[in-house]
Amino acid sequence: MSLKLVLAANMAVVVLESLFYGLLLVSASTTLYLRFSRHEVPKLLFWNPVVLFTVFISVTSGAHWILTIVRFFHAFLGSADTSRFYLDYSQVTQTARSLLCIAAVFIGDAAIVSLPSFVYNLNAHDELKIHRLWLIWNRSLPVIIIPVVTCLGLAVNGCTLTYLSAQPAFAGQAKASWVLTLVTNLYCTALIIWKIWRTKRTVEHLLGDGTLVPVLIILLESAAVWTICGLLFAITSSIRSPFQVIFTDLSPSVVGLVNTVIYLRVEFQLTRPPASNRPASIIPYFVNRVSTQISRGAA
Repeated sequence: MSLKLVLAANMAVVVLESLFYGLLLVSASTTLYLRFSRHEVPKLLFWNPVVLFTVFISVTSGAHWILTIVRFFHAFLGSADTSRFYLDYSQVTQTARSLLCIAAVFIGDAAIVSLPSFVYNLNAHDELKIHRLWLIWNRSLPVIIIPVVTCLGLAVNGCTLTYLSAQPAFAGQAKASWVLTLVTNLYCTALIIWKIWRTKRTVEHLLGDGTLVPVLIILLESAAVWTICGLLFAITSSIRSPFQVIFTDLSPSVVGLVNTVIYLRVEFQLTRPPASNRPASIIPYFVNRVSTQISRGAA
């Protein structure tokens, strides 16, 4: 592995992570502003799952970005060999970054698993838990088995990855983490889209020319971005390219940005004034209709 390429990859991480974290801050702060401005009692929103996730992912990604900058200055000012410094995964700062990365991806997967509750009930005050997916799918246990197993597997594999980061098993553990999070992402997104698509005829019958396209686009875009990152990591890792570190180190900011952009788009949809008495979008109507059914089923 070329030491110059290692240095170039880590310099690219500093630039790209700064860019993505800046976008995440703008998206997160705008989401929180719109959400708090729509409620008469903002204090009640502090325990809202969307607010908690947005704050958590912003803080986690911010801490990861700060450690990236610290390591960058340490590599150039406090190390005799900059390239070999970046290849030493046993350092405390790198261990902390690995833990923050796993935490961000794990909570991102939890948000994806609980995304149906956000799409169906934008004002929900439930926690980000898999039981929301379970309720929406009529208490079907088989539906939640895969996301539960993959989320737990991601947590276990992430801890193992951090512990073995200085060992030869590092590459294999990193691949396993990406496989687990991609399985969770694709599985949950596919189930959500399928569930929404099944209601398409009913909703279009009620709203006339309304469509579910806006909802589906939001879900597909988020899944596509994260899947592309996973595939790029798999390719660069398979050819042992030093640029694989880019996709690993960008994962906290990317997973945060993917989820907060979903929240932001829906917040804009809710704050947009309707043009007539008919619902301006399918999302608010669909949300109210399905959340009522969920509430009856949970009673």
